[in-house]
Amino acid sequence: MAVCVSRLLWWWYVLLLISVGCPVVFSDVNPGDAEALRALKDQWQNTPPSWKRSNDPCSWEGVTCSNSRIIALGLSSMGLVGQLVGDIGGLTALTSLDLSFNGGLTGSISPRIGDLKSLNILILAGCSFTGNIPPELGNLKELSFLALNTNNLTGEIPPSLGSLPKLYWLDLAENHLTGSIPVSTSTKPGLDQLKHAKHFHFNKNKLSGRIPEQLFSDEMVLIHVLFDGNQFTGDIPSTIVYVQTLEVLRLDRNALSGEVPLNLNNLTSLSELNLAHNNLFGALPDLNGMNSLSYVDLSNNSFRQSEPPIWFSTLPSLSTLVMEFGSIKGRLPQELFSLSGIQQVKLKNNKLNDTLNMGSSIGEQLQLVDLQSNEIEAVTLSAEYRNTLELSGNPVCNTALAHTTYCRVQQQTLKAYSTSLANCGSKSCPSDQKLSPQTCDCAYPYEGTMYFRAPSFRELSNANVWHSLEMSLWVKLGLTPGSVYLQLFPSKGKRFNRSDVQKMGFYLSNQTYKPPPGFGPYFFIAMPYDFSGHEGASIGVGAIVGITTGCTILVLTLIGLVLYAVRQKKRAEKAIGLSRPFASWASTGKDGGGAPQLKGARWFSYDELKKSTNNFSVANQIGSGGYGKVYRGMITGGQVVAIKRAQKTSMQGGQEFKTEIELLSRVHHKNLVGLVDPEYYMTQQLTDKSDVYSFGVVMLELVTAKPPITKGKYIVREVRMRMDKSDEEDYGLRELMDPSIKNMPYLTGFKTYIQLAMQCVEDSGSDRPSMSDVVKALETILISDGLHTDSTSASSSATEFGPAKGAPRHPYNEVTLKRNDSDLNEIQDINVNVDGDFENIVPDDPNHECQVNSNEDFNFIEEHRRVQELCEKDVVEEVQQIFNQEVEEIPKPEVGMMSSSKDTTYGATRKVQDKNLYNGIPDVEGYHVVM
Repeated sequence: MAVCVSRLLWWWYVLLLISVGCPVVFSDVNPGDAEALRALKDQWQNTPPSWKRSNDPCSWEGVTCSNSRIIALGLSSMGLVGQLVGDIGGLTALTSLDLSFNGGLTGSISPRIGDLKSLNILILAGCSFTGNIPPELGNLKELSFLALNTNNLTGEIPPSLGSLPKLYWLDLAENHLTGSIPVSTSTKPGLDQLKHAKHFHFNKNKLSGRIPEQLFSDEMVLIHVLFDGNQFTGDIPSTIVYVQTLEVLRLDRNALSGEVPLNLNNLTSLSELNLAHNNLFGALPDLNGMNSLSYVDLSNNSFRQSEPPIWFSTLPSLSTLVMEFGSIKGRLPQELFSLSGIQQVKLKNNKLNDTLNMGSSIGEQLQLVDLQSNEIEAVTLSAEYRNTLELSGNPVCNTALAHTTYCRVQQQTLKAYSTSLANCGSKSCPSDQKLSPQTCDCAYPYEGTMYFRAPSFRELSNANVWHSLEMSLWVKLGLTPGSVYLQLFPSKGKRFNRSDVQKMGFYLSNQTYKPPPGFGPYFFIAMPYDFSGHEGASIGVGAIVGITTGCTILVLTLIGLVLYAVRQKKRAEKAIGLSRPFASWASTGKDGGGAPQLKGARWFSYDELKKSTNNFSVANQIGSGGYGKVYRGMITGGQVVAIKRAQKTSMQGGQEFKTEIELLSRVHHKNLVGLVDPEYYMTQQLTDKSDVYSFGVVMLELVTAKPPITKGKYIVREVRMRMDKSDEEDYGLRELMDPSIKNMPYLTGFKTYIQLAMQCVEDSGSDRPSMSDVVKALETILISDGLHTDSTSASSSATEFGPAKGAPRHPYNEVTLKRNDSDLNEIQDINVNVDGDFENIVPDDPNHECQVNSNEDFNFIEEHRRVQELCEKDVVEEVQQIFNQEVEEIPKPEVGMMSSSKDTTYGATRKVQDKNLYNGIPDVEGYHVVM
């Protein structure tokens, strides 16, 4: 009764904890997942508060679970500090990992991230990771989105990234990567194999060398190729024109040379072309027919001097034309300024001359015409154009327009767009808060910088463009209209909660959010968000009322809670048993008997094992077994050992692992692993047939004079692959045989021995003979070779298979007749016909085929080989003399001794074991001779 009352009080206490916000959760999460995530938690600072309040990882903010497995981890913009250590590899069911915009995450990216074979999304953008990109990322065959941009990564791009067949987004921009772009060879993968990729963002690195021709093909579906801000040299690859899905091509700010591919205008979907700041020469590229082209920049190259090309005035979508420090001469066509979408024309430092006439039909969006430092001698002004025109450095500024604003260096006074706060009057906020344009209340916005890598516009004062962006953000991010000040404000209260920030960060880093047309590719870098003051609130009046109500309800639900407690206790004990299978392995105390019982074995501390394996490093892993992984270690004194480490994720329990330790510690063999029964690793049970398997491996060792595993080749597999039953002499195993065996002229019983060994090493225990059957078969082989079973074992495999020189081979495969030294040494087996009086053998023709009759029980006669060659005349005559002496002692047949044969003739039966000639054969009834 006292126990029941105790339990009731305990559950009452649990309810109180739940009421005040301290939940107690019994988790069914996979133990391996829980262990890995807790290890990461120990490495990181500033994890969400829920990670401290609950023991259930599936209830933590940023963690998504399904069927007891952790499948997503999203902690964007959480202010995490720490490193991405190897424990991340334990989250093997993870499909999405987003740690973006956590500038406090430093160190290298763990190679164990390559263990996340189910990973589909990996976003580590905007952190402070250093070191190389792990080649193990090439193991993530399900990966479709990879963003490592805006870190401090160094080294080369791993060729293994070309092994990601589903990858469509590859962003490595804004790092310190070096080397060339890897392409595939006959021995390694390359980025040219990414046939489904749409985004190659490699800009702002230190990549060098030529851009490989092999990188592009007509099988690719790329839309963004951003290689700007690197150190590439050589020509623009001509194969780029095959990728007709391209929308943005940025090769600016490199050291490219040579001529632009002639058929570049095949890229009819291209909206931005930027080849500025290179060493390109030859003719200006022909861009006619590129009707989607909006932005063109060919500045700072060495193109051949020429008149303005026709496409200056024929590209219908052109909004920005930039060709500064070029070699354009002659007169600008006035049609350029009448294009409907034209916004900026920047052609300073060219050779333009003659008269500038912008015409009377000027595009409504034109905001800037910069023609400084040319050779323009006259200008025809138009009343239609009232925006910026810059002409300083032209001859015209020395005469008629000398004192006008057109000829003075003008400061850009256009103010960038800013969301209006006019409705909020003069209200101000504390320094750490800002006015929300929606409510005019002070709040903490979610801030960051959105970088548009290739916008189709360059006029930043156009309010309509930014209004469309604001509306797009609040609609697609689920915010309230008016809550975007190109900062994002919470719809209610002063702060976003962590889930909101994590969601917005993921949408912006994963490109889930798509800006309006014209903004092009972008990336977002968030600023740390201030969560202080939003968490850990004290208990108020409402909470106290809730506690009181809960206590009242508790009285009515105690009975149900007791039943629930029993059920949950069992589940908890089961979970603890799975996560701590070795809890009873205490070295002292009453539980000491639970530890493995090993005699003469040395005990090692965990720290010793950890040190000897270099902290169980991946480099030291040499295999895995039934319960965990096996590591190579070096203990004190330089001895190399194999160390097996149990894992909580294993299906094996503590008792099974204990049994395995005791077994392996008692068996001393350097090749203990190609010796243990393979069924053991599936069933975790050792049987009598396990001994048979190990004995079969030893039998094969004797034949080959090799250990079970040599240079990675397993002896059982090698013998099985090479066996050739049609090979009468060596069974197809001559190359594997011990030289001392294969060089001997006679190998009596060799094939029978091999067959027996291979039966012993069958994968399934039910297909193996018993050990007693194995012993009997070996005795049969030895006796058939003239040896006594009580003799000592031969000193080598050669003496076991090599009988006395000149002895004949056995004429059959599996069953041999025993004999001893007093028997005939040259007669193995014979079957003859005799007359009715059992007096004379009838060898009418010594070369004729001998006839054999037997009952069904004695079926081994059917398997005799080469009987005819034993029927030679001299053999038959010798048998006749011996057999006549013996059959005289056999009485005439009686009715009770008739054979069970279906033959119409009568026969005489006898127990063959009574005669020395066939000594050793079991009691076989029905062996008969026929007249």
